[in-house]
Formats: sequence, structure tokens, C-alpha cells
Amino acid sequence: MIRQLAAAFLLTVLGLIAVHTGEAHAQTVQTQRGPALDSMQASIVKAIAAQNTSVEISIDGPVLIALRVNSNLNDSTHAGRNNEANAIAKVASEAVVANKDYAVIHTIKVQYVKRDSAGAVGQVIDTVEFRKNAKGVFEMHVS
Repeated sequence: MIRQLAAAFLLTVLGLIAVHTGEAHAQTVQTQRGPALDSMQASIVKAIAAQNTSVEISIDGPVLIALRVNSNLNDSTHAGRNNEANAIAKVASEAVVANKDYAVIHTIKVQYVKRDSAGAVGQVIDTVEFRKNAKGVFEMHVS
């Protein structure tokens, strides 16, 4: 009987921990999607003359991800996408440096994605990465 009560208590505590952890993660994600990211997205859209729906910005830990969804550059060369990715990274890096909350970001990843419908995962066509060097400047990473 005592073992059953101890097991039930342990399961209850573990369940509460799992629920609490899930809520904290959800709050973190919501906090990251705020005015600063919206402003960054708007600045990128303006800099590359894109449609709002074709640029998506998110943060995954120390990585800022800029998606270019269904870009006309999907059919271009890697060099063509690099040019636009440089413009995107310039705007993103300025925003990262200006916001102390983003000090942990060490990589800006620009991904060109082909997506059939809104919310779908899509197919990655190309990825261009920029990594923060010792001086705090984001440079294109060549592998």
C-alpha cells in the first residue's frame, strides 16, 4: 500500500514538472516573437523588396533563422542567393547588436524554402550561414 502511494505521488510530481516545463518553454517562444522580431522582419522585407509573407524570422537558442519562403531566387544559383542573404544578414546583425536580449545569438541562418501551402514544412532549397567572429561581426560561413 505504501509503495503504491509512493508510486502515485512520484507520478503526480513528475507530471506536474512536465506540465510546468512545457508552459515555460511556450512562454519563452512567445517572448521571442515580439516587437523586436517584427521590426527586424519589416526591415528585412524593406531591404530586399520582398512581400511580408515571404520572410519569416525565428530564434532557436543561439541561432536566428530567416526563412525566404517561395523566393524567386529558389530557381537561381547559390551565388545569387548569397547576395540576398548578405543583405538579410546585414539587417539582422544590426538588430542583434542593437538588442542586448539577442547577445547570445552567434549564428544567422538564411534558408530558402519552397512551400506548397501556408504552415507546411516545405523543402529547403539552400542555406547560407553567418557566424559571429571574435570581434562580434557576423561573417559568411563557407563549408
